[in-house]
Amino acid sequence: MSIPLFPSFTYKRPLPAPFNTLGTDKKKRTDVKSMHRKALTQVSLHGPTLRAAIELISAKVESETKIAVGTKGDNIIVERVDSKGQIEVVVYNPNPDKSTDSTFLAGIFANPEDKSPQPYTLNDKGGKDGSALLLAVLATQDARIKPPSSPLDVEYEECMMTLEEIYISIGGGIAPDEEELSTLGARLCDNIYTRIQLVDSLVDVGIRANVSSNIRIITPLNINKGTYSPDEVIIGEFQVLKPSAGSTKKTAYKPVKNDELAGGYAFSERIYTPDEKMQIPSIESWFIVPKEVVRIAKHAKDTTSQSQPMRNFMLRGGAGVGKTESARAIASALNLPYLSLTCSANTEIFDLLGQILPDVEGIDGETGSVATAVKSGGKIAFMSALPTFQDIQMDAATAYQKLTGVYDEDVSEDIVYQKLVEVISTSAKKSVEEALPAGASSVPNNGQRFRYVETPLVRAMKHGYLIEIQEPSVIANPGVLVGLNSLLDNCKQITLPTGETIVRHPDTVVVVTTNNDYAGCRNINQSVISRMNLVLDIDEPTEKEMVSRVKAVTGCEDEEEIALMASVVREIQTRCRETMITDGVCGMRELVSWVQSYMITGDMAESARYSVLSSVSADAENREEINNTCIKPRVA
Repeated sequence: MSIPLFPSFTYKRPLPAPFNTLGTDKKKRTDVKSMHRKALTQVSLHGPTLRAAIELISAKVESETKIAVGTKGDNIIVERVDSKGQIEVVVYNPNPDKSTDSTFLAGIFANPEDKSPQPYTLNDKGGKDGSALLLAVLATQDARIKPPSSPLDVEYEECMMTLEEIYISIGGGIAPDEEELSTLGARLCDNIYTRIQLVDSLVDVGIRANVSSNIRIITPLNINKGTYSPDEVIIGEFQVLKPSAGSTKKTAYKPVKNDELAGGYAFSERIYTPDEKMQIPSIESWFIVPKEVVRIAKHAKDTTSQSQPMRNFMLRGGAGVGKTESARAIASALNLPYLSLTCSANTEIFDLLGQILPDVEGIDGETGSVATAVKSGGKIAFMSALPTFQDIQMDAATAYQKLTGVYDEDVSEDIVYQKLVEVISTSAKKSVEEALPAGASSVPNNGQRFRYVETPLVRAMKHGYLIEIQEPSVIANPGVLVGLNSLLDNCKQITLPTGETIVRHPDTVVVVTTNNDYAGCRNINQSVISRMNLVLDIDEPTEKEMVSRVKAVTGCEDEEEIALMASVVREIQTRCRETMITDGVCGMRELVSWVQSYMITGDMAESARYSVLSSVSADAENREEINNTCIKPRVA
């Protein structure tokens, strides 16, 4: 079945920049498809679709634009100046009655005063290629232009945000990667094509954009009556359909600022306690909001009404790029209390889920309902008989036999981990019951008391907070996080050491922050990564961003000196990579310390020795090399 909006001749039309530089082999893909298509097929980059996307993006980042977008009731109004200087005018209703002949009205005007518009024909014989029609369609997919009546499409949002980043990078003189650009273009084109083609089966995200053989023309009478004059102007200035007298000008594309981010993507109207309100972070004035923060916040909010909202995210990046501050900013944007849990090499599953610890002087835990008592010489005796995580990793079948009495050669480590948690929980509960005298709720004073201590992770899961799990890649046993899989996937529940089963609160957001470049970092188990809805890499801040951030943090007003030190830090980073110096670190934190020390000593070289060089490497020869090649030539 062909789609009238995508006739075959339109695939022969030139691609817009930057896609016009792609080789022939990059313009058609058989290994890329939209998430809405079940099977792979050939996907061709579609010029009109990409042109509409680029025009929307350029209108966002450039001061001048050749398009105008507005709304009139349910209608999207679009004007577009074509390559010949003609004005293409389109009126599009995104939710039309299925019985109507067309969802589009259109006309071509030679100039703004033209009283006799030409019909908009979609053909290869002097007609149009549908760029203006697709511009109107894409405009309906941007919440800043028209708030959607149904959830926004996550794939489309991601493609457009990535294309915007590439567009901005090109403006900064950075050439795009051809493979990345080709893949992105194919996904975006197939996303729009498939959502129009399968509109009836894609209930939530389908796009109804039927085009009849003859697109109805906008009549001069309706133009004069102001029938389609926009009530709200969002992008650009209209030349033909002049706004009505009471129309408003809306700024659709406004950069996200710190004070605007707070609560800007809240997906819940919960009432918090005073303590919970205090745990909702505020964003520091010096913090420059990374695009990844906005991307995650948008995905979390826009998928809330879907059956499986996106709630698990991973941020990767170098030291000092702002991963933790980004996690706090996400919590602020979502208006969620923030908690964190830092991992170490010795972290085990019960460091994540909570432990039963001695209750000194009989003091209860945070909640008396979970306080328990075990009379067993100050130890939980059954723990010594259980297999360790190393046992499970080395021989899962034998470990499973120790837990169940059944030897299964095909059993997976994941199943054994879950069984271990189950056995420990059951045994702990049984030990508590056996230790209590008949009818008693706790042991006598002469017995050793124990209590269950909740971790920040458990609290976040139970009460619907944002939990940041910091540096899980340093955990010696990479299988530890596997024990959390049931909380991360559709199951969303887990059994605690007390025997209590907790169900993950639907508002809980998990943000894993990690750096694979640190010494001692290991690969995170693939089953954990597969449960992350988005895995984003935070890029190193630009030198301009570094200067701005350091200036705000330290209060130093000498931008020229800060810029010099930022440039030196960047040079040190490059030199360390080239010479394989990997036992240290040099980033934003070191730069801040260097500037702070310089403000005290007034000697840039001397301050560098104790703030930057000392962190670069533990090897004296490495430090001397960096000093001679990067610092001395630049810092007198």
